[in-house]
Amino acid sequence: MGYKHGLEKRKFDAEWNKNEKLYRELGMSDEQIASIKEFDNDTFRSDRAYLEKKVDLSDIENKLQSYEFSIDEYDIEENWHEYISDIEKRKKLSELRPIERRAYYLNTVMKIAHRDISLILLVPRRSVSRWIVKIAEILK
Repeated sequence: MGYKHGLEKRKFDAEWNKNEKLYRELGMSDEQIASIKEFDNDTFRSDRAYLEKKVDLSDIENKLQSYEFSIDEYDIEENWHEYISDIEKRKKLSELRPIERRAYYLNTVMKIAHRDISLILLVPRRSVSRWIVKIAEILK
């Protein structure tokens, strides 16, 4: 279930209204209350930014476990030489970083989407897309 900002903001405001009444009953000045509210509001915004960008990795883990074969880095490296007979192409591929070849392998062999690959490899989705296109150009 995703983060719902409107609902969380209403909860925050309701809680703050209760706290503000309590602070006034305890005799706090308006400056003190404003200072506490500013701090709480900054904390709420910081938490909101984190929760809105948080990614649930359990979906990715389940997807990876559903595949019939596992990811073996050595197997990935060996597969390039099995399928490519052109020496020039093989040389260009060997000059690429292993993470780039892994991204291409995950996309073409394991049929994993670019978004999921970026979460697995912990790199931006644009980088994954660029690597896959670059390798596809080499293999043409």
